[in-house]
Amino acid sequence: MAEKRFLAAISVDALEDYQTLAFNIQEARKSRGFSQREMAERCLMSLATYQAIEQASTTVSMGAILAVLDTLELTAALREVAAPHLDVDGRRLRAARRVRR
Repeated sequence: MAEKRFLAAISVDALEDYQTLAFNIQEARKSRGFSQREMAERCLMSLATYQAIEQASTTVSMGAILAVLDTLELTAALREVAAPHLDVDGRRLRAARRVRR
């Protein structure tokens, strides 16, 4: 298996946010009355992959997570992830570069 050095770059806060996402996915599945097996089938993935998503495994691909969110019809909030208008630090740094020129 390939070494996953990038895992060392993930902050505790980011991991906690990912765990919250996994919990929210699990709650959304349960509220719809789906079993994990049904979700895996609907998402065209193995049960093990689906379970890894609910366990917040960092080995799961973004594509698999996107398939789950799409199946649950929960992708609308993705438009706000890393949106430039919400990137306060990015705007501040960009403005600072303009001032120096």
